[in-house]
Amino acid sequence: YICTMMQRRTFSPLVHMASRTLAVHSRPSASALFLSKGLNSRSMSSGKAFIVCSNPVGESFSNAIADSVQKGLEDGGKEVRRINLYKMPKELGGGEFKSLLSIQERREYFNEDEQSVLKDDKHVQYIVESLRWCDSLVLIYPTWWFNIPAILKGFFDRCFIPGVGFRYDKVAQKRMTGLQNIKKVGVCTTYGFTETEVAKAGDAGKLMISGGMTMLFAPSCQVVWQALYGMQGAQPVEDRTKFLTEVEEQYKTF
Repeated sequence: YICTMMQRRTFSPLVHMASRTLAVHSRPSASALFLSKGLNSRSMSSGKAFIVCSNPVGESFSNAIADSVQKGLEDGGKEVRRINLYKMPKELGGGEFKSLLSIQERREYFNEDEQSVLKDDKHVQYIVESLRWCDSLVLIYPTWWFNIPAILKGFFDRCFIPGVGFRYDKVAQKRMTGLQNIKKVGVCTTYGFTETEVAKAGDAGKLMISGGMTMLFAPSCQVVWQALYGMQGAQPVEDRTKFLTEVEEQYKTF
């Protein structure tokens, strides 16, 4: 990673925010103030992208990928918001995103738009607002045990709740898409095993995101998947550098 980043421009892990004015009825919350700052936003954009990285190690290859994705998106004229679930922005209280669904959250789960987590948890508030703001979602994570990290699963469990990810039509007795504004999903992930070994074991993360999760987005939602395999072996640094370059180019026109 160090050898690679010597050749590349790096970015702050803090979120690059879109300029926005929020209407509030009382004193603005910390998350509302954070959203209204408009940090490093572009006045003109061809889209809005929300990057969610899930790796606890700051110098990890996942964060290098996130840098490449962000640079590509911004070079392509997009407004970008970026978080790492393991290190939420200090304006939102910092710390890790809480991944475990509480007893209270489960009991309130189907109370659409009334769940207390939407009012009491600044991390969830910000993520939900960003999901509704963006037209593309980019997920960056290492694949562990052929699946997504637990903290990313908690991101789905706690933020894609009824009223956000979907709505339940009691008359029609079926779920309705909740995030039709999201028209494209990008995934950048890494694997310790080879592609052949992953195919043999099964890729639960890919199946969930490219299958089940897309039902919550626009009907025409596209998924762009980029993966680097065999990272546990003696992988040449040139392979990783090439992957970062390919990712950056991909997201310039995302």
